[in-house]
Amino acid sequence: MGDLSWKDFLSQAKQFLEISQKLGDNWVLAQKDSNEPNVYLKCSQKIRWQSGKNNAGELVSVEYHVVFSVSYQVPMLFFQAHRSDGSLLDVEATWKLFMPESKASDLHQILTQMDHPVLFRPFMALHPCRTAEVLKQFGKPSGNQVLSFISLYGPHVQLHLQNAYGLSQEYT
Repeated sequence: MGDLSWKDFLSQAKQFLEISQKLGDNWVLAQKDSNEPNVYLKCSQKIRWQSGKNNAGELVSVEYHVVFSVSYQVPMLFFQAHRSDGSLLDVEATWKLFMPESKASDLHQILTQMDHPVLFRPFMALHPCRTAEVLKQFGKPSGNQVLSFISLYGPHVQLHLQNAYGLSQEYT
């Protein structure tokens, strides 16, 4: 549990997508080309952010990608956040939006900017170094590590799944 092959990731991502479609959620499976591992799960949402500039809050569009980390053999969460004018939030603004309680010295180890492994452009990412260890801590192995990963890591960047995802007995 925790170490995942590319084929397992792809199979579990497709299972996750089936659940998403049944629930009317907006996840899609994006594919850059037919090479491995150029497939990832993608979801978009809007978040209201009290940035301090505007008392009413600013609407931020966030696009999340769950990709397979070849190096770590685990799912990995990438995302980009854009203001309503289309401009990309810089690293500091992203930290303030998603991890306001964290110490600045810890943030580089948790939430960092790196190249997306499929799209080859900068995205924010939750660092995958401890993901396998975290996924292994479940007493009963998960039937779908992709679902477990999103459920565990998503809330740290305001990505929340409906509770109904956990009710899908087929894959959990």
